[in-house]
Amino acid sequence: MVPVRYPDLGMILKGQNSVSDMAAAAVEQISRAQPHGHVRLLGHSLGGAVAFDVATRLLAAERSVKFFGILDTSLMGERSSSWETVTRTIHRIRNNRVTASRMACRALAKATTAIGREADLARIVDRRTKGQFNVTYFRIGQELQEVLRAKAYFRWLVQPRSVLPITAILFRCDRKKMPQALGWNHAFAQVDVVPSAGSHTDLVMQPHLAVNGPLITNAVLQTYSPDEFPTRKAGYSRDCASNPEPDRTSVQ
Repeated sequence: MVPVRYPDLGMILKGQNSVSDMAAAAVEQISRAQPHGHVRLLGHSLGGAVAFDVATRLLAAERSVKFFGILDTSLMGERSSSWETVTRTIHRIRNNRVTASRMACRALAKATTAIGREADLARIVDRRTKGQFNVTYFRIGQELQEVLRAKAYFRWLVQPRSVLPITAILFRCDRKKMPQALGWNHAFAQVDVVPSAGSHTDLVMQPHLAVNGPLITNAVLQTYSPDEFPTRKAGYSRDCASNPEPDRTSVQ
């Protein structure tokens, strides 16, 4: 698996601040790494939206998208209430997922973008981190980048999109009162929903990764033919084959 890099904070502030810009950067990286052959995409959270735009571009260019996996991305655009946000934050702090200082940096980034002063905050961070690394200002810059990317995601949600003629696999965490396919059934010819362990923020962390990792690996391996993957070790193949097929619900 090759991770895709999105435009950084400097590029975002220069105008590359949309999901389309992220997808364009991703396609360029994919073309360099794999100019020919099948492409397999896996996106978590914002990455699910970027992967959709990437798949749209690849299919338009007559590239084959052999696998499309979504790690708990929702197209419903749900927003948590203030109480839900507070309780979730406390839970994450108690479980050492985030620190209080990081949440303070995120709050500062959100407040700054809300009044349109993100460029000013970025300049302060840049000045403070020159010459000597400063953890606090580095974290502020990272949180500002994530807040701006989140804004890009919410703008993308309301944009029209075509239905892709492929099947997607949605690895879905437990979300109360949410449709089973989280809106993706309107974006693909078919969506297979795989129940996954953990929450949206920690499904790719231990201990949940021990459960979700094999589900994702098996789903990807099933899209390979012997000619594509001739060097796969026999022991590894048997290990994967011995795992039971995950429960899936197909959504048209």
